Amino acid sequence: MSSTTLEKPLFSFSDFEKGLMLAGFIPPANDAELQERENLEVFEKQKKKTKSNLYFKRAVLAAEIASELHEEPTFGRIKFQKLVYLCEHAANMRLQDRYKKQAAGPFDNKFMHSIEQEFKKQNWFSVEKIKEANFNRSKYIMLDGCSKYKKYFDSYFGGISEQITHVITLFRKAKTDKTEIAATLFACSIELQSKGELISEEKLLKLFYAWSERKAQYDKKIVLSTWEWMKETDLI
Repeated sequence: MSSTTLEKPLFSFSDFEKGLMLAGFIPPANDAELQERENLEVFEKQKKKTKSNLYFKRAVLAAEIASELHEEPTFGRIKFQKLVYLCEHAANMRLQDRYKKQAAGPFDNKFMHSIEQEFKKQNWFSVEKIKEANFNRSKYIMLDGCSKYKKYFDSYFGGISEQITHVITLFRKAKTDKTEIAATLFACSIELQSKGELISEEKLLKLFYAWSERKAQYDKKIVLSTWEWMKETDLI
């Protein structure tokens, strides 16, 4: 091949024009392009609707958790976050990619920061920040419209409500630390499974303590006893 031979460009000018047309910057040149853009608009609308429906479905599940546990003295924001994670797995919602590794365990930052606004918007709960024993915690207070979430819960989760109730019941009296440990171990077990690795105590402990420096506060015996409890209670 001659050294003067030009390489074929990755994208042609027609590709660029098509991109502009699909984005709505220039009008379609023919009926085929018009149909293509209309199809894209329909797809984008459906995608947006699906995303919105998923968000509301998750908010309904969160409302069920808050409804069941809002009067428990151990129920605060961190415990709430971890139970949303565990209950979503119990509901087979498969949202693992939405959760990031935060110090206290798997956490969907965007969703949890918007949930209080959604509760207020739907008139389900208000959230008050209260101080107890030199630390602040969130207290969820039922509003007049709280019962209205239930019809959505029954519609979305009626067939698997027992699994969700099981998770909530397991952690009803549990302290935040135990909930955090369990949620993190759950996430670690999923990570091992995704890699096709067998789950062993050694591998779980390695992933658990590598999660964040915060995990060093938990004794190995407590972590392993929590794992055994998770297996005994069919959380895993």
